[in-house]
Amino acid sequence: MQNLVWELVVSFGMVSATVTVHLLGLMGILRATAYHIEHWRSPWLALDRLLVPLAMASGLFLLHGLEVWGYALLFWLGGATPTLEESLFVSAGAYSTAGWMNAHVADGWRVIAVLESLNGMLLLGWSTAFLFQTLHRVLTTDEKHPLPEGGLVQDDAAGDGERDSPRPRRSGKGAPDGTNSSETELMQ
Repeated sequence: MQNLVWELVVSFGMVSATVTVHLLGLMGILRATAYHIEHWRSPWLALDRLLVPLAMASGLFLLHGLEVWGYALLFWLGGATPTLEESLFVSAGAYSTAGWMNAHVADGWRVIAVLESLNGMLLLGWSTAFLFQTLHRVLTTDEKHPLPEGGLVQDDAAGDGERDSPRPRRSGKGAPDGTNSSETELMQ
């Protein structure tokens, strides 16, 4: 039981550390993207549309790599695995939830490896949401979006010239229903 408490405490510390690193990393990527848009825009729009997503994805890849290495060093220095290479293999497998095949994790470290999987799944999801939201924000505007707003709603069943939709029509601007603008700013 004492060993389980120790694993849970170490896991909580690693989750706290990786969430903090992730938040700071996302803020850095966001600032770097804003700096590029304000100061380094090229005269070729196509080049910027390539460089910004490439730089953001590379930053996210490096950020996740740093988090995997943090767990790998913990496993190696704690004696959970015999070599650094095996620690990295176990950590990358756990973080990505792909698992690992021929690696052995010492007793007293298995719960940490399992909780690394949950942590990695959440951080990968967070990064995915961040990437899609940020790219949508910098690559499109409401007026220039290639798809029409409300393009997939029911036809005019009532015959009144209006399309029937379970969703209210909006301009696409402002806070979503049920939120205020300060909540929307925190989400962005």
